[in-house]
Amino acid sequence: MKYFTTWISLLLFSCFFSHAQVLDDFANERLVVRHESLAEKQLKENIYIHTDKDIYEPGENLWFKAYILNANNLKISEDTKIIFVELLKEEENEEEIIVKEMYTAKNGFASGYLFLAEILEEGNYQLIIHTKNTLENSSEEISAIKRFEVRESIIPKILIDTEFLANAYNRNDEVVLDADVFSRSRVPLKEATISADIYSTEEKLARVRIKTDSLGQARIIFTEEETAKAEFIELRVKYGKDIVYHIIDIPFKKPASIQFGMYPEGGNLIENLPNTVAFKAINHHGKPLNVKGALYEDGKKLRSFKAAHYGMGKFTFTPKPEKKYTVQLSNPALDSVFQLPLVQKKGLRLHVEKRDPAYIQFGITKTPNVTLKKVYIRAQSRGYVYWMAIASLKNDHVLFKVPLDKLPQGIVEVTLFNERYQPLTERLVYANIDKKLHVTLTEVSKSLFTQKDKVDLTFSVKDQYGKPAVGHFSLSVTDQLYAKKNNDYAMMPYYYLFSELRGHVYDASYYFDAKNKEREKHLDLVLLTQGWRNYNWTSGNLLKNLYDDVQPFNEEVTGRAFYRTKKGTLLNGGSANVQVLLPKVATVIEADKGGNFSIPLVFLEAGKGSRITLLPLIPPPPKYPDKKSTLPTEAFLEITEPFNEIFKRTINKQLMFPQNDRMIDEKKQSSYDTSFSFTDTNYLEEVELTGFKDRAKDRGDKVIFEGVVGDYICIEYGILNCQNHFAGPAPIHGKKYKLNDGTEVTYKASTEALEKENKERGFMFVKGFYPTKEFYSPLYDKEEDKLFPDNRKTLFWAPNLISDKNGKIKVSFYTSDIQSVFLGKLEGTDGNGLLGTNLFELNVK
Repeated sequence: MKYFTTWISLLLFSCFFSHAQVLDDFANERLVVRHESLAEKQLKENIYIHTDKDIYEPGENLWFKAYILNANNLKISEDTKIIFVELLKEEENEEEIIVKEMYTAKNGFASGYLFLAEILEEGNYQLIIHTKNTLENSSEEISAIKRFEVRESIIPKILIDTEFLANAYNRNDEVVLDADVFSRSRVPLKEATISADIYSTEEKLARVRIKTDSLGQARIIFTEEETAKAEFIELRVKYGKDIVYHIIDIPFKKPASIQFGMYPEGGNLIENLPNTVAFKAINHHGKPLNVKGALYEDGKKLRSFKAAHYGMGKFTFTPKPEKKYTVQLSNPALDSVFQLPLVQKKGLRLHVEKRDPAYIQFGITKTPNVTLKKVYIRAQSRGYVYWMAIASLKNDHVLFKVPLDKLPQGIVEVTLFNERYQPLTERLVYANIDKKLHVTLTEVSKSLFTQKDKVDLTFSVKDQYGKPAVGHFSLSVTDQLYAKKNNDYAMMPYYYLFSELRGHVYDASYYFDAKNKEREKHLDLVLLTQGWRNYNWTSGNLLKNLYDDVQPFNEEVTGRAFYRTKKGTLLNGGSANVQVLLPKVATVIEADKGGNFSIPLVFLEAGKGSRITLLPLIPPPPKYPDKKSTLPTEAFLEITEPFNEIFKRTINKQLMFPQNDRMIDEKKQSSYDTSFSFTDTNYLEEVELTGFKDRAKDRGDKVIFEGVVGDYICIEYGILNCQNHFAGPAPIHGKKYKLNDGTEVTYKASTEALEKENKERGFMFVKGFYPTKEFYSPLYDKEEDKLFPDNRKTLFWAPNLISDKNGKIKVSFYTSDIQSVFLGKLEGTDGNGLLGTNLFELNVK
């Protein structure tokens, strides 16, 4: 069949300004104004969290910076003045919130720290941030999350090397796994107990129990019946009181099952039109499979194909009427036959013809039986419309170009609408991948650093035009062992991919590394195969939430005063006075006629780092009371914190955090980072580690000692939570002690006895904002200062760096005693929608 091609004259405009000049009033209202209004109500703010590390030990500070950006244009959101932070422990069947704190925010940023008490158990945790705007939206998901781990020791006491006897197995083979179990210093662990469980994707299939021999070795064997549907093995190794777990994928030639999906470009397959079909293949862990296969028409091979990038690829063909199309994979060889989506007898096909530095060229192809005379074309990103056109469909094939200079960086949805403004088909494309802040490390004082050595760094920040740019940044420099290498959670992948797409994006940082020359082509495969998330910016999804009744969220702490009469009758504390005791001042709040009152945010700021005391005041009796029995003899308070309402609003929402990528070898796998040298004295057995505890470990703060388990007074110097001695008697409430820096503080305990006593006296307590403090960064200008051990894993944390008018950022700090590779991450925004990041390494020997 022959098609005619024509170019259409495009009507271009930028969003926010000249909608009405291009479209008629009704089209403008339906396709632009209404759409943007819905989008602005849907997800007002999008928050990214940068922390200094990914892995912490109990008793450390977690340092963070929150970037609070407008969800539609990624400009800073200046509305938020307070953030609500929750620390959540991930459990097997449920999550448990163990810490709730409030912090101040200013000009779109919030930074601070959270003390991770020694009582925290090992495991996975989540730092979750809420704001008034995120709590007032109708999204079903929470994405302002940073996932991290707490470990007693970064290097496990038990290490495991595993190796399969064969490079690959068939499904009818016996699977043999050799395990070597040893200590950190490579001493074989004799008589270690191994429990080996073999799993399919969904269930445990079998278990083998065995002990290691005198060389710390054991051979684990699973029969062919046990491995028929298997995918991986989980080892539980116990030696003494120590236990370690390790998961190993079995290198089968033919997996028991895979996920293989096919996605026609534009959404549908249409008869007698050339169609492009994208595909994606992953295993049970979400790891890409580089598949090969063939397309069949009524059982006859039509064409071959193979994956081009991370299990993704595409092929083209023209479906014929009354034909059946299937796909079968040859690598891995599966018996499964995959059915293509149903073929439509008529319709429009929207496809990308080519890309150019200045534009993306699209084509619209229709079947002759489509009677549409024209279509509206809309390009929108994150809910804002940036470009529109009207296309005439007199011919069967129409070309149009979307100019890139009209678009922001990010995912752009190009949609065709009919004359009744109904969506017909859409195509996702990624625009302006280099429209960002270009951040480079231009100067490093040395190529190799020694212990307690000075580091001088200079960064250059430029905009997309190569001109110096002013931006707000955060910088972390951390021991590589405390950064998860398979974690792609970073600013640019978060805002441009994780916040927009359905499902996990494997190795997301790949697409933002300019060294990868084919990244735009490969990113297009991601968009063809993953689609939008469920709160996304299509009008249909937005319209679902148009009539949701989201009540305003009150950020203030509220309360209610009550009186009790001599007979025990409760009365509303109408117009009661509530005395407020702040650290440096006392004041009074007056309740309304119903006894209700609220604590202003300025009081929470004044009480930062401490508890605010509230005391209800009994009004004086009248001079000539009529009924003495009804006079109030006792007053008390009820307090409601914002976290109570937060719990109600978020209990049914889904927590969204990108999963970690599994990076494993097929035949030989280890439970530890094999690149790490265990001869380094900093990481030998625990008895040697005691001499290298953090000199600056944060065990509390001079204004926040409230009964943290583990508080102690060192016997030698009488210092509270001494950083050079790690045991001693418990401190006494109300007594003064010195901190490590010489500051004298009054210890505040929070025992049950004190709480009971205060409640009996009518006192109530409210926590102020979490305290602020500076990150500890020692100076080693003098040799005598280097005598103390320094085992800092985070060398530097600076949450509020600003590039100057020349686009320069200069920082200086000192290394610690740790000999390792340190990973640096500088990331930030210019506040007007441009983001930038720089990753680097420092070697300390």
